[in-house]
Order: sequence, then C-alpha cells, then structure tokens
Amino acid sequence: MHHPPRLRSLFLLVSGMVWFRCAVPVSAADEKPSTLEAGVGMVDITPVGEVTLAGSPSPKKTSEVKTRLYVRALVLSADGKKVAIVTLDTLKYPVDLVQKARASIEQATGIPAAHVIICASHTHSGPLWSYYPDKLVTPITEAVTKAANDLTPCTVGISKGKAEGVAECRRVIKDGHAWNRWQLKPDEADKYPAEGQADPDFDILALRSADGKFKALAYNFACHAANNRSPLISADYPGDVELHVQQQLGYAVPAFFLTGACGDVNPIYSVRRDLFGEKLGGEIVRCLAQLEPVPKPTLAIEACEFQMPGREHPEFKEEEVARNWPAQLEHYRKAYTSMKAREKPSYLYFITGIRIGPDFAIVTNANELFCSIALSIKQQSPFKHTMTVEQTNGAHGYAPSAKAFAGGSYETWFGEHSYLTTKAADIIEKESLDVLKKLRSEEPKL
Repeated sequence: MHHPPRLRSLFLLVSGMVWFRCAVPVSAADEKPSTLEAGVGMVDITPVGEVTLAGSPSPKKTSEVKTRLYVRALVLSADGKKVAIVTLDTLKYPVDLVQKARASIEQATGIPAAHVIICASHTHSGPLWSYYPDKLVTPITEAVTKAANDLTPCTVGISKGKAEGVAECRRVIKDGHAWNRWQLKPDEADKYPAEGQADPDFDILALRSADGKFKALAYNFACHAANNRSPLISADYPGDVELHVQQQLGYAVPAFFLTGACGDVNPIYSVRRDLFGEKLGGEIVRCLAQLEPVPKPTLAIEACEFQMPGREHPEFKEEEVARNWPAQLEHYRKAYTSMKAREKPSYLYFITGIRIGPDFAIVTNANELFCSIALSIKQQSPFKHTMTVEQTNGAHGYAPSAKAFAGGSYETWFGEHSYLTTKAADIIEKESLDVLKKLRSEEPKL
C-alpha cells in the first residue's frame, strides 16, 4: 500500500483578533503565530433546458428547476499549505475524472492533488457528470481557484446535532430475505423488521469571518439525497437545508453537504418533503448557536491510495431478481453482462483523512457505504467529532455489510453499482481507522 507524503500538523491562528501562545515560554520577539485561513468558491452548474435525471432504472426528463445545482469549494490554508474540500450536486463522480480534476487543480492553484477531496452529493434530481461539456473538470477547477483567491482568517467551531424522523433503513427482512421497501406493496413496507439502522446524529464544522458572520458550514448526514419525489432539477434535501439555514441566519452562507454513509438509508417517504429543511436545517441553526470553539485549529492530512479487490465469483442472481424486482429483470441482466465484460481484478481506491484541531476529523471513502460500517468507524475513532464521508474521490458503487450480503437484494447484485469484493466494507473500515489513528498520532503537543 502506498501512502503519499502527509501534510504535517501546523500551528494556526484562530482569527485576526485572538492570538494563542505555545506551551513553551517564548519572548515577544520570538512569537510567530500562524493563521488558519478559509476561502470559498462556487460555480453554478444548473442545467439549461431538458435533461435526464440520474439515479433510477427508469429515468425521467425535465427542465423545471426546484433548487439550483453547484460546485462548491472550501480551501483551508495554514503556513502556505492548503487543503481543498469540493462538493458536487450530482449523483456520482468516477475516479478517473477525480484524477483529472485534482491534476487540474494542482496546476491552477498549487494545491497538491493528494490534498483535494471531491464529494458528490448523490442527488437523484440532476444530470450525470457526462452531461457537462468537460465532465465538470473545468467548473471544479474554477471553484477551487476562486476559493484559493478568497482566503481570509477565520475562527473555527464544531458541534454535534441530531435529526430524527426523516431517514430510515430502507432494507427490511421478509421470509428470510432482504427487500427494499419500495419492492413491497405500500401496506407491507412497515410490517417487517429493518435489517439495519439509520444514524440521526451528525457533526458540523463552522468557519466564521472577522465580521462575525459565518463564511462556510460543513455538515455530514447519512441519508440518500432522494427526497425530491417529483421530476424536478434539484439539489434534493441538501439544497432545502441550505435555504432554510440561510433564511434563519438572514444572509447567504454556503452549506457544504458531505455525504454520510447511506448505502442502506433513505428518506422516510411518508413524511412531508419539506421536513428535511425544517428538521435538519433547524438543527444546524441550533448547533450554530452553541458551537464549541477550536482555539488552536491545527491542520493535518493523511492520504491513502491502494487497489481494492473486485468481486469474488460474480454471478447473475436471476431467481432473486425475479422475486424482488421482476419489472427490472432485464435491466439487471444487462447490468450484469456489461459489468462482467469490463470487470477488473482490482480498482484504484482513495481514502483521505483531514484533521482540524484535536477533536475533529473527516475520513472519506468512494462507495455507497452501509450505515453500520460508518457507525463502527465513528465509535472506534480517536476523535470526538468524526465525519465519515462517502462518494468521495471516486464512485465504486455499493459497499454492503456482511449481513447485507447474506440477506441479498439489489445493492449486492453484481453489476455497475456493485462490483467490489464482498469484504470491501471491512477493508474500508480498517483503512479508515488506520488513517484516523495516524492523524491522531500527528497531533502536536501544544
């Protein structure tokens, strides 16, 4: 396994107004405190005209816009070294395009490619990356360039929130087999026990400018961005959440949605569609009123690159598909045949960790990870606040748990959306924890 050189922990200045001394006594002449700076860049990528919405075996076309789509970039800088966090309002972003975009960013800004994370929101209400003229490489580079040119000193705050009653495990066990709720009749969907659980807890990172206003927010929530049940172009519930937060604050602030582990978690479709904005957005606003300050927000990054094995002995589960989703039998037959023709022994995989201060960390993966795996990572993490962020620096389909493979259903069927080893979730958990432990070991003694 290859680990690129890591970004060493840095001593940072919280704002232009508050200074902190090291534990070791120094004279005034020797004091050289460093600064944490943050910059934001946004590029509108809302389609013009009719487009095909991604994320369904039976895609719909529309030109009507509910909420606009963006590339958002947040650059954090310390002592001339930078990290870029990019979010995309799109279903997914493949690893080969991630490599192109990261190389373009490095050339344009000098930010090392290994210090860039690119996270897709997984919205099902927008076009695929292939819709855009250069597959989003230029808008991504433009957003990061804007952010790199927008750096100003910021204070940092962190908090934990909880949004209950909006998301649920979408897989239930009927007659010993796993079914997705939509594969059952409406009056059956809630009769059977859920295979797993949803995670209502989330973490938030807030950056505040010298004028007292928030410059950027980043939050991590585990639920499919599939709440917009009408054929509309939309950033889905992350777009609604951002609008709610901005309305409550009284000014525009970009809310960076870092996709949580939601391979088996969907919105509760029986509740009001606008409940996400109210509950999740309202909880974010509550968190902003009681942030825990990070007085010495040191910065570190750990980038891990390796080859993830492919699926062992792939086969077409015809009987299972015919039982669970007969209307999609031919769709999944074609998906199996197509993936079988281009499968590889292994696939390039990136896991990246970012630490800000002693208690906050982000760790990424490139899958639709099942929620139980992220919960295990968070429980074992050496950090008080850990964002487990999926759909980042690649898009390698579902990474079900061992329990899910035993239950079956479509997340486990070999094809375009499920082709990694059945041990992928275990590998992601182990590598993520290794990255987090390395970030913890690099924490300076202040």
